[in-house]
Amino acid sequence: MFVQFRMLEVAFQRSELRGTYLSYLCREFMRVWGPTLGDSDKWEVIYRRDGYRCTSPACRRRDVTLHHLQYRSAGGGDEDENVSSLCAFCHLEGEHGGRLRVWPPASRPRWELGRRGQKPTLVVEGRELLAS
Repeated sequence: MFVQFRMLEVAFQRSELRGTYLSYLCREFMRVWGPTLGDSDKWEVIYRRDGYRCTSPACRRRDVTLHHLQYRSAGGGDEDENVSSLCAFCHLEGEHGGRLRVWPPASRPRWELGRRGQKPTLVVEGRELLAS
């Protein structure tokens, strides 16, 4: 990480652009990531439906990102019933980290908490506890 920071600093010095290094970093961030940000209103209906909160039964945080319940790589689409709001931790460390699994539909998701490949510690459908 430190090496990449130094590389950016060298690129800034060589660019002969006016302004501060911080303004350069901001411009570079938008140049690189801007095209992937897309239309910020696209998922507003989902965030509103979920109350701008994480839909995990173990969490109610507000730093939500969109999660495809059935991954797009597995044939899932962008339909409302296949997307849900998860906070950064539940999304990255829970679902993608193998500690939390969730299946559609988004109106009544089935959650399993526990390590992937092992019997779930907790099973929740919607917000109703099924097994522990």
